[in-house]
Amino acid sequence: MTPHKLPALLVIDLQNWFLEKGSEEKLKAVPILIEKTNELIQFFHQHNWPIVRVQTVHKSDKSTWNQWALAHNVPRLIEGSHEANYAKEVIQKQTDIILTKTRLSAFLRTNLEATLLQLNCNRVVICGYSTDNCVGQTSMDAYELDFKVFLAGEAILGTHPKDGKLMLDYLDKHFGILPQSNSTIIQRLSP
Repeated sequence: MTPHKLPALLVIDLQNWFLEKGSEEKLKAVPILIEKTNELIQFFHQHNWPIVRVQTVHKSDKSTWNQWALAHNVPRLIEGSHEANYAKEVIQKQTDIILTKTRLSAFLRTNLEATLLQLNCNRVVICGYSTDNCVGQTSMDAYELDFKVFLAGEAILGTHPKDGKLMLDYLDKHFGILPQSNSTIIQRLSP
């Protein structure tokens, strides 16, 4: 008999660099992003379901930098720096899986797919920063890898509202991925 498949929560890039910089509008939305993310984290902890805390971290020697950072010589999210640390307001437990990435998608150049399959997960709830970059790219890759994607609409934040909306429209049109409220996600996943 096959064991029951589990959902996993992917918490994307809630690191200081992403949450402490940007427009006034974005910075005002950060506390709500953290609050709504913590709701999902607590729900997953209650059920002992996997939580993967995804973080972008780069080496100072530039060996992991993307093409844009190299072309503009912009060091960011360097390992060991304050900006690379996860925001202290985000609930964390030692049982959370920490996954380090160097590109937008949490699946690119990582073992995320293998980890989820080993944990017997066939569904992912995706939350975090930013809708128009890492969250969107990870959602598309999860879909293409045959995971059922739940996009936590209250627990995502875009770099700019316009760009976030463009990504949400794209995810809907091409993948049928629509943002859902925390209460809807919790209701749909509850055993």
